[in-house]
Amino acid sequence: MKLTKMYVSGEDFLLTEYNNLIDYSSLAIKLLNRIKGIGANRLIVVKNNPLEMFIYDDLGKREVFNTNAITCFAKYVFDNEISKQKELTILTGAGRTKIEVAAEIPFVARLNLEKPNFNNRMIYVNDSIDSFGRVIRLNDTLITIYSFNLLGVNTIIFVDNIDDKNMLDLAPQIANHKLFNRKTDVIFVKMIDKKHLRLKCYKPSLGFINATASACGAAYIAASKLGYTRGKVTCMLDEGEISPEIDKKGNVFVEIPAIKICECDYEEE
Repeated sequence: MKLTKMYVSGEDFLLTEYNNLIDYSSLAIKLLNRIKGIGANRLIVVKNNPLEMFIYDDLGKREVFNTNAITCFAKYVFDNEISKQKELTILTGAGRTKIEVAAEIPFVARLNLEKPNFNNRMIYVNDSIDSFGRVIRLNDTLITIYSFNLLGVNTIIFVDNIDDKNMLDLAPQIANHKLFNRKTDVIFVKMIDKKHLRLKCYKPSLGFINATASACGAAYIAASKLGYTRGKVTCMLDEGEISPEIDKKGNVFVEIPAIKICECDYEEE
């Protein structure tokens, strides 16, 4: 079996082409182990005719969608000439997603995250109070949150100090707050200037991670809607940068670089 390892925004992925004889759930558990296997955050299976992406975590569980993963998928398809088109339509667990090859060397993909949805029903909040600019109380602290749906539930919190431990320690309480019936990702944002945002992202199931492209898109939406920025910006992450922008129709696009680390042949003993 041929494997390719890639890196995007603080995450590494193993990619391989689909074979209907393989149990990829079991394989992911073996491959992704960083001691007994090769090691990576996720396994991506590339299926052709039509293009379809399967993602597995280190427990063998299949995931619906991941913006970093689909960027690696696009690079794999492009590098291996599975498709010569620069605009790809990929079937995922979340439906069909379009992604564009924006640059070849170094590789950069441009992904349409579509439009944000500010309806409370889409973030699984039961009341009718506006959740974009809502104030919640945690312990003795009042926090202004900006929540909406962009490929999932996102809650943006603007901070003066991105490394404020007291604020960051509240992330689990915010993510699991009773307001949200299905939890929320929490994205802390520090405005460096009108063109640069510094991010830290917390996911209920994973804890703090290097912010994903969707988190960068969500941060930019909030900053733009509040008048903090406009035009194309750069989101500065713990590892790497991602550049989101909004078109005239309100669709959010992000440009994501991907790097191939290595290729190898894998054979089980």
